[in-house]
Amino acid sequence: MKHLALVLLLILFVFASCKKKEIDFEFSGNVKAPVSGLNVENAKVKFYTYSSGNNIESLKGSTKTDASGNYEIKIERSKFETLVIKVSKDNYFTEERTFPIDNLTTAKTNEVSHSLSPKSWTRLFLKNNAPTEFDDELKIQKVSGKTDCEGCWPNANYIFKGSLDTVIYIPNDGGTTLSFYWWTKGSTVSDGLANIHTTPFDTVDYSIIY
Repeated sequence: MKHLALVLLLILFVFASCKKKEIDFEFSGNVKAPVSGLNVENAKVKFYTYSSGNNIESLKGSTKTDASGNYEIKIERSKFETLVIKVSKDNYFTEERTFPIDNLTTAKTNEVSHSLSPKSWTRLFLKNNAPTEFDDELKIQKVSGKTDCEGCWPNANYIFKGSLDTVIYIPNDGGTTLSFYWWTKGSTVSDGLANIHTTPFDTVDYSIIY
């Protein structure tokens, strides 16, 4: 009788373990800096869910990457339609990835790796030395560089008129190039081309004085 009870308990334990595994989503992955290829340690990896009919996010789990940039986590499978994974670290641009629940599986580990770019900045000095009575104009045409962050410049034309003495900080992915042409009023060809190679976690200065 005791043996039968032990067998039943063992069956129940195995069944409960399998059932628990079936209702959990398991995730693992790696976080790297895209240009250098270096692993990013201590990056925060947070999992949010969104249910049908509302835009309220619910934090389901969080973890951090280890010294090799790897992470593992389990989150409970609940009623939601969309999963959002947000990866962040100080002085890095946050990455956000979205997955419909139909793209996830409980049968095996969901492998999701991420790229986390280090921040860099260009400190742009703009100064007009002409007398104030001149109707001077400076046009800058940005042609490359990061466009999808707070403070980033979209690739477009920018016009500065009249008296000017200012400093502008332009964020960029560290280790990549920020490029733009610039003209002063009346020029038929560009007065200058800036190809500024930005340094991770640092600021590079560039001046336009006209």
